[in-house]
Amino acid sequence: MPVISSLDKARRQRAIQLNVADRVRRVGQFVLSKLAQKRSGLGSSDTVDIPAAPLVVGINGPQGSGKTTMVRGLVDYLRAHKVSTVGFSLDDIYLTNAEQRNLAQTHTLNPLLQYRGQPGTHDVELGRSTLTSLIRNTGPTAIPAYDKSRYGGYGDRVPREQWTQAQPPVDVVLFEGWCLGFQSLDSAEFARYIERVHGDSVMYKYSRKFSDDNLAQVNANLGSYERGLYPLIDAWVWARAEDLDVVYRWRKEQEDELAAQGHDSLSDQQLEDFVTRFMPGYEMAMPKLD
Repeated sequence: MPVISSLDKARRQRAIQLNVADRVRRVGQFVLSKLAQKRSGLGSSDTVDIPAAPLVVGINGPQGSGKTTMVRGLVDYLRAHKVSTVGFSLDDIYLTNAEQRNLAQTHTLNPLLQYRGQPGTHDVELGRSTLTSLIRNTGPTAIPAYDKSRYGGYGDRVPREQWTQAQPPVDVVLFEGWCLGFQSLDSAEFARYIERVHGDSVMYKYSRKFSDDNLAQVNANLGSYERGLYPLIDAWVWARAEDLDVVYRWRKEQEDELAAQGHDSLSDQQLEDFVTRFMPGYEMAMPKLD
């Protein structure tokens, strides 16, 4: 599917502006209710001079679905309610460019691991240590950051000395990511998925572009996310897209914005190749999100 600029971009932007405030308000109210529940569960015997652990909220949604915009709005909304909030993304813990190149070299037969994106291309231990520090809530936490404009749009992690320092006490942590919350398939589930991939359903048209072994590796990689990150998350927010094909258009708009700001960005052909590598992840995981 070719990547083209969206003809209705202006209309889409207006719709986003109209909906984002309501979306932030509704999700903000949900977060406040979950925070109240968490705090009400603290017994009177808890040590009063030790800050309570923050509520950690995982936010899932396709690329370009507005997760980052919503998190920015939620941070402002919650702070307006006197709730100290920190937000960061699964994107912020991508492997460094050097680490990603090494991963690609050790998996030369798997196109899904040649560039950032799929499970296996994140530093899960960095994410876990960051969340653990925030949950401990007793000292500053360095929040990782990633610059997608570096290396011609292929990106690299921002140097540690440039990371933002989150100061305690923190009440809410918002952690978002396109595949955050995806669950790996067990052997029987994976076998059924592969059977469908080899069928003629359009629901698996992107997975069909890759080998069974390619797909199996990504599925196996999800295990470290399930073990290392998910147990630290208290509540989940899910943003859905009715048609996954819109991910191309949404991501194209993001690349156009980078270019307009004078940053390096992916060409249309590079973008098509890049986004195509994400799509099997959606097709594999979406049924288990229902």
